Amino acid sequence: MKFNFKDTAIFKKEEISKSKDFLKPYFEYLKGVVSAGTYESPEASLNLPSDDDILTTVSNLVREKKTENLKYIFVLGIGGSNLGAKAVYEAIFGNLFLEKEDYPKIIFLDTNNPKLLYDVKEIIKNKLEKKDEVLINLISKSGTTTETIANFEVLYAFCREKFGRLEDRVVVTSDKNSKLWEAALKRGYALLEIPKNVGGRYSVFSAVGLFPLALCGIDISELVLGAKNMRDICLNFSDENPALNSAVLIYLHYKNGKNINNNFFFHSELESVGKWYRQLMGESIGKEKDNESNIKNIGITPTVTLGSIDLHSMAQLYLGGPKDKFTVFVSVDFENSDSGIKVPEEVEMKELASGVAGKDFNQIMNAILRGVKTAYKNKNRPYSEVILKDLKEDSIGRFLQFKMMEIMFLAKLLNINAFDQPNVEDYKKETKKLL
Repeated sequence: MKFNFKDTAIFKKEEISKSKDFLKPYFEYLKGVVSAGTYESPEASLNLPSDDDILTTVSNLVREKKTENLKYIFVLGIGGSNLGAKAVYEAIFGNLFLEKEDYPKIIFLDTNNPKLLYDVKEIIKNKLEKKDEVLINLISKSGTTTETIANFEVLYAFCREKFGRLEDRVVVTSDKNSKLWEAALKRGYALLEIPKNVGGRYSVFSAVGLFPLALCGIDISELVLGAKNMRDICLNFSDENPALNSAVLIYLHYKNGKNINNNFFFHSELESVGKWYRQLMGESIGKEKDNESNIKNIGITPTVTLGSIDLHSMAQLYLGGPKDKFTVFVSVDFENSDSGIKVPEEVEMKELASGVAGKDFNQIMNAILRGVKTAYKNKNRPYSEVILKDLKEDSIGRFLQFKMMEIMFLAKLLNINAFDQPNVEDYKKETKKLL
């Protein structure tokens, strides 16, 4: 993984050094968290990639539940209970995996969408014959999430109508002793524990993400190894620390009026990675109060852009509109790889294809990305760049861990709590009153 922060060096070295030095004590604290290896602190998610017990527990349950006939894994969760697994799944398998004949597939039921549930009912009715072709993974940290429980009741009713009772095809992932945990115990469902101090948006390397991903064939050992290696890099206080450099740049740009963080992915497979990060930044950085309970209304708005799709809808705004954005370009190494897909040498419309005839698609995308970066430079629009080696488990694990640590550093600079979300409860309470 490569990082380019040079094009945003508009701040004085003293200003950058001051922000970094402020974080020095936090580095020592984080090293202590990892050295302890427990789940006592809010930063406990740092221990997930090196927790062999979680990996063993997940792998054993996968061997038990993954039948030869398994076709569909229904993941029922919302927010942090869903976005991490979905990000990894789509990054590795691509956007059209559900259209292929390969099994098993994951269907994410992440909102109360009647049309989606009707379609799921048709799959169960017309494509499945035996109950071992399906597995339901119900995920809720609190155990009382309205949307998730409603989806489960509907899906379970569909399956029960077709197969009868299927306690052995349900896996519940939750906090130990939550209301959902206790309900699952009564019904004989298999259980996976979320460490208590690991919040949903930091939980992708726990059973929340690892179990469904392993079920569908993703190499979770490589995924967590990539995360562990990146974690160890980002625990070092140095000028080569990508999470530190990124956090300081976002912080300094925010202090200079850039309150929108635009994550610009040049692969449509990474759209859900962008949505995962959108929650990570939105919930972690958007806070009414600082750590001293002063009302500050701090927040950076994360947005997700896809290249080159959104260049034809958003480039005018990005290059000509308000200078309130800091952009992070994310791509795979276009320059040093071939996609295997080329425009034919003998093209149908010669008068239109002179610039692309015979070109590999990575060459085309590289030219587009370089053109965008040049336009940003010419317009003095700040950006940084992350270049992934590939879209495999190790690279994705590294990227997700880098971003989680970036947010921890950024929150510390902003003097806010990166691990709570008190205002999310506001809508949940009102929803339950109305229901």
